[in-house]
Amino acid sequence: MTADGIVLVHGGLHTARCWDPVLPLLDAPTRAVDLPGRGARPADVRTVTLDDCVAAVLEDADAAGFDRFVLVGHSLGGVTITETAYRVPGRVAHLVYVGALVPPPGASASVLMTGADLDAMPMMPEDRARALFGNDLTPEQWGAHYAGLVPDAVGIMNARLSGYPSGVPVTYVNMSEDVPVLPALAEQMAANLGPDVQRRTIDAGHTVMVSQPQALADIINGAAR
Repeated sequence: MTADGIVLVHGGLHTARCWDPVLPLLDAPTRAVDLPGRGARPADVRTVTLDDCVAAVLEDADAAGFDRFVLVGHSLGGVTITETAYRVPGRVAHLVYVGALVPPPGASASVLMTGADLDAMPMMPEDRARALFGNDLTPEQWGAHYAGLVPDAVGIMNARLSGYPSGVPVTYVNMSEDVPVLPALAEQMAANLGPDVQRRTIDAGHTVMVSQPQALADIINGAAR
């Protein structure tokens, strides 16, 4: 069965607007989701849960008229798309992970990245944020991108996955210059998803949707076809 459209899920500290450079390059109808606590879904980020995020993805897919869809997640968005596909695998035509975190079932992204759960995810100083997210962006690109960053929901970072989806095709995209998700960690994330994962690499940093939107759109369009 073909997909009715594409659903994009942003990562930590971001909003749906991070996908703006990619949206006009996608061939299928697309919905970029604001997870609860940012953008079009105002909420207290201190109380947002993974359940809330899964509900937001399905709410936006329903509103767009997508029965089946390609589900794309960047960075921490990997947690939300994994849980969504685990719960409703029949609705997900293809999963595309973009420099995404995929902790083992029963573990969390916090434990994966820091060894322990976190107390909060506030805005980080600009110099640290640029080192992580903007190492391949121009000053103009970085200025616009940093202006759109927001505090995040620690409940997503600390959430435990119920499991991995089965019967859903998976593509994992890693970036050669990624700092938060270094190539070795990307290998581990892809391995967590099983032996049949399709692998793609883009010569870019973590914020690939800004620095290399066409290369990323080509991969997403391929999954949608």
